[in-house]
Amino acid sequence: MAQKRHIIMIAVTTLLLLICMFFLYKNVQENQRYEQFISAQLNESLSELVTAILANDEILQQYTSGGRESLLPEQATNLCANFTTVSTKYNDLLNTAIHLNKVTQADINPILGNVAQDITFFLARSVIGNGLLGDCSMSESTISLDATQSMKLTEIRELNNQWSEIVKKYVPEATSLGVSEVDWNDLVNHKMWIQLLEELSVNSEQSGMTGINRFFN
Repeated sequence: MAQKRHIIMIAVTTLLLLICMFFLYKNVQENQRYEQFISAQLNESLSELVTAILANDEILQQYTSGGRESLLPEQATNLCANFTTVSTKYNDLLNTAIHLNKVTQADINPILGNVAQDITFFLARSVIGNGLLGDCSMSESTISLDATQSMKLTEIRELNNQWSEIVKKYVPEATSLGVSEVDWNDLVNHKMWIQLLEELSVNSEQSGMTGINRFFN
């Protein structure tokens, strides 16, 4: 009788162990799928953020070398769309970093995203002349700039150039045409994307930006 009871206890213990192992395996699988999903989202957001900043740097250099008196319709539209991307993707990455407990809201501020959005509003309404905030639809002709607009674009170029230098520091392989040669998994796995966000955040804070009505007012 005692032997039978012992066998039953072993069987029950084995069954419970197998059940625990099964749920542990399922939990590991779910965590792996979640990590893969997060990594894919991070890769996409980083790629779009980096490309937009570098593309804007190139467009603004072309604007500067062209005399600073006008913008081609496609230049204005591309700048507007790219700054929208910078604002959206920076905030996406910031929220993801906070969600994953990589940083706190005290570590990284949302100033850069707010500044990029403010620039978008300035370009859409004041430069392109569209009625809706954030509407980057292309103008029908070359855009003549007044002294105030030219001054603001020069300031925007200087600011974006600082962002560009930071981006190139962490992603030297990236170009304004795309980032196909970049190993984003390496950037994510080694937490360099957090360092990138932190440095962009510090730069925006040190520049005295608030992101509220600096350019669009």
